[in-house]
Amino acid sequence: MLAAALGLGWTPAGARAETGVAGWHSPLVKMGKLNSPLVEVTPFVFGDRLYRLENWRDRKVWEGLATNDPDQLADEIRIRDMATGQVISVPLRYHSLGTAFVWGNRCYVFAGNQDKPAYRQQISMTYSEDLLHWSKPMAILERAENEQFFNVAVCRGSDHFVLLVESSDPAWPAFTFKYFESDDLEHWKPVPGGLYGRNKYVGGPDLHFEGGYYYTLYLESLGGGKYETRITRSKDLVHWQDAPDGRPFLTFDPSQLVHPLRSTVIHESNASDPSLCYWHGKTLVYFTGGRSAGGGGLAVGRVRRHASRAVRALLCRTVTGQAIGAPAAFPGKSVGVLRPFRPGHLHHQRRYVRTTGPVCIQPG
Repeated sequence: MLAAALGLGWTPAGARAETGVAGWHSPLVKMGKLNSPLVEVTPFVFGDRLYRLENWRDRKVWEGLATNDPDQLADEIRIRDMATGQVISVPLRYHSLGTAFVWGNRCYVFAGNQDKPAYRQQISMTYSEDLLHWSKPMAILERAENEQFFNVAVCRGSDHFVLLVESSDPAWPAFTFKYFESDDLEHWKPVPGGLYGRNKYVGGPDLHFEGGYYYTLYLESLGGGKYETRITRSKDLVHWQDAPDGRPFLTFDPSQLVHPLRSTVIHESNASDPSLCYWHGKTLVYFTGGRSAGGGGLAVGRVRRHASRAVRALLCRTVTGQAIGAPAAFPGKSVGVLRPFRPGHLHHQRRYVRTTGPVCIQPG
């Protein structure tokens, strides 16, 4: 039943845990590939059903469409009911690199405009209360001069919403992450100094707020055309602390082939674009394993954790190397002008836990 719900196209030969530095294993376990060329997807739960937002690009190749009509080949964002496998709606056309975010009784979709002349110059938002009927798209973010937008991610912080946008702003390396905040998901303003990737390549982001920290998942270049997904965290979206080298959130498997749509035999050298969702006792992680310039292959993994601990356990252990509640200081690398974390009180499930350093939350 789980394999069907996830859209597994074949039975995995065996689940594989991610490994890094000696003695450390990621809580993420790969379950298998889904026989799909999709790269950017977002699993989400709405009305106690599991859905998947899918970004359909390169449709002539991906779907074998025998047409040159640009309207028929336009990038589009689809919503798929994972129980039936059916696409139930298309919230946006001429948009791509989008994500889904559920808040209250609405599902919001954020994506970049792919239509000319506004190609990659805007981030649009639409919402729905039934996943079938969608509001008129509104432009919620406009690019700066000589800038384009790419992938996006959204989360709820302590008392407001946060939007991450990949940017080609020439002031920074591509694709430096810019952070914005909002009280209503419609009106956004930049977080002063809110950047990540000012001194290196980053990409393929995901964003979560857990235990007082913003966790950003990002693509790290290893050189030689190889990339893996790592984690950094911050309390203010300005000062960041990376997980140590050798402790990836997700890495590629060079024994695995990229999706068979590709005409040549290509092995994985990239593991990117993860997206997390809690569903029926498991944290699901969709991602792509492929080659950065040669296509991807959609895959899924999972984490076995109690509901209130699932995402936090995965993120926190990857960053610190410790289980939830372990009283160890954060061993990561400082980034930029990171200020030391200070002892304090953190609140979770109506229980206060005294911390002596940057530790993970101990759930009540």
